[in-house]
Amino acid sequence: MLLRNSIFTACLCALPALAADPVLVVDRGLPVSNLNDASGASRSNVRWGWHDHGFLGDDFTVGAAGEHWVIDSIRTWAVPGGAGATYSHLGDYFQDVRLHIGRSDVTPVASAQLTAGSDESGNPNVRIADTSANGTLMYDDFGTSLHIWQIDFTNLNLPVEGGVKIRFGVWGNGRPVPGNTEGKTFMWYNHASNAALSGSRQDGADGIMLLFDAAGRNEGTHNALGNGWDKTADINIQVFAHRVEAKPSTAAK
Repeated sequence: MLLRNSIFTACLCALPALAADPVLVVDRGLPVSNLNDASGASRSNVRWGWHDHGFLGDDFTVGAAGEHWVIDSIRTWAVPGGAGATYSHLGDYFQDVRLHIGRSDVTPVASAQLTAGSDESGNPNVRIADTSANGTLMYDDFGTSLHIWQIDFTNLNLPVEGGVKIRFGVWGNGRPVPGNTEGKTFMWYNHASNAALSGSRQDGADGIMLLFDAAGRNEGTHNALGNGWDKTADINIQVFAHRVEAKPSTAAK
């Protein structure tokens, strides 16, 4: 299931395993200020999806040029549902969830099947939690309060080059919307925020999100400003990794 493309360098195959404990190296977590419509024009939180053609993504950078890192886990957040569809579990909305990673196009590196009526996944390395259970304010969608689900993809063991932008996308196949006779399924929405108004660290935020088709092929960029919102946004993500030292090449000279 692990990705093997240009984000991995040839020398990384010989890196020592778990040279250090994982640390938070990209902190673009949930916003803590200017939340929901009560904040008026200063609202920082927003959700984004691209249901009709593919899925939405973003990018991040780990470390500095010349360094070698191994990504241990990635955390993102989803905000599904809407008026008339407010369920208690992520599995009530989606059949599965997948994490895609790459340098241009993106490829699945972790996935899990979901069960209706549950937040448990079919993969022990994919953990799902309702953030409202820990006191996180629910998401205001035009007056409807929606749960924010945290998704942790763990034990990834993905070697990456420092200082290089890595693209990602998280999404899942929606279950049929009850009562809809046109075969409509639930859309995957990623939690995002405006960096300047978030009140929290927003590492690597540049106001530009990415578009991918259903196969993970790069379809360009998306700027929220003037295209559905009144300000820019980035998908919220946290990346945990450890730095490693590359072993000298043993190739003949």
